[in-house]
Amino acid sequence: MNFGFQVGGLDFPPLEYLFDDIFKIERGSFFVKMSTQNLKIAFIGNMNNNHFAMARYLRDEGYDAELLLTNDLLAHFHPSCDTYDIEYMKYTKNVRWGSVNGFLGVSKQDITKAINSYDIIIGTGLVPAFMHKVGRNLDIFIPYGDDIETLPRFRISAPHRQHHTITSAYAQRKGITKTSVIHTSKMIFAFEKIINSLAPRSERWLTPVPIVYAPQYESESLENLSQKTHWGHIFLEIREKSELMVMSASRLNWTRRNDPNQKGTDNLIKGYKIFCDQNKTINSTLVLVEYGSDIEETKKLIHNLGLDQKVYMLPKMFRKDIMVGMMHSDILCGQFSQFSWILNGVITEALVSGKPLLTYRKDDDYPEYSDLFPVYNARLPEEIALRLNEYLLKPSMGVEMGQAGRQWYQTEVVEKFFNTYTQYFDRICKKISWHER
Repeated sequence: MNFGFQVGGLDFPPLEYLFDDIFKIERGSFFVKMSTQNLKIAFIGNMNNNHFAMARYLRDEGYDAELLLTNDLLAHFHPSCDTYDIEYMKYTKNVRWGSVNGFLGVSKQDITKAINSYDIIIGTGLVPAFMHKVGRNLDIFIPYGDDIETLPRFRISAPHRQHHTITSAYAQRKGITKTSVIHTSKMIFAFEKIINSLAPRSERWLTPVPIVYAPQYESESLENLSQKTHWGHIFLEIREKSELMVMSASRLNWTRRNDPNQKGTDNLIKGYKIFCDQNKTINSTLVLVEYGSDIEETKKLIHNLGLDQKVYMLPKMFRKDIMVGMMHSDILCGQFSQFSWILNGVITEALVSGKPLLTYRKDDDYPEYSDLFPVYNARLPEEIALRLNEYLLKPSMGVEMGQAGRQWYQTEVVEKFFNTYTQYFDRICKKISWHER
């Protein structure tokens, strides 16, 4: 037996064995063993609905995970945009902070009151800055892009906002530096350079983030899901009259060539034009979503190429709507700029939908990943047309690629997410069991 200490020559077991093995402790309680499922976990922010999906996965496993929505949340990233029920209301709260322009206005007391009951804080966006403001280190930071590329920079803004911008940028840098873990799959070189500079001592997890909650799209038929979504009837109409349905839900960003957020939408449209000219007897359709900085330029390009009758431009929509459109499609599209991404929101949605993905990826940039999901790899218009023709010639191969992508998401993303986070929670429990964090 592993004895913990001696008194008067007698062996005694560790004190923690004298207590109940599994029960919840309050902050400041002394020396008890704690179960990981008694931890209170806060996901703060919800960019791309990533935290909502992660909280749902953890709650399925019995963890006490809650979602805190910041006051700068974009409307289409509200939890209601990513679910067909209202269960989220039981574990979702709103906080009165989160935006750059309100950084100095929020009191430390308001921030502390919102987070004080949680053992683990997981954040995105400007959360590192707000944690630094109250002197608490962020446990896990899940960046989406601008929160490492833009928010930490000292940049010029409107005169009445400049003081918020400067102070929040300083706090964001400090907050990221003090974060215990940075969790994101490998990003483009410019973003990786910033992460390495700001957080050289933070633990880095390169395992992909499960930003789509797959079970809700697997438990019901596509017919039922179509009836639950606002645009289901439109997708059905397009599907019924299309021999080949291609869809891209990526932002329409392509005129600023050096912008890391640009998606190469023009390459996709030009490639689709080449494909249409090569297959004039095929009734095909390209579906785009009216979202991004170059909407009007995209419409003009479509018209100039004579594709008005071949391209459907649908309104910006919620993920629960987009997913239904993706599941109706034959091929889904990622991005076609010079920037290579292994995963992002659109790519992850495509994997969960189980459909083949047409996108640009430089496989040599990802030696950290021993196994990559298959894609139709292309960037230039001629390459895009070639890949579309490949699918047309052998659609069964595309179906197999889509199924392989869905399986990859489950094994390489969801299962590894559980393993990684469970190990981290165990470490935190050991700390709490011995002293107040």
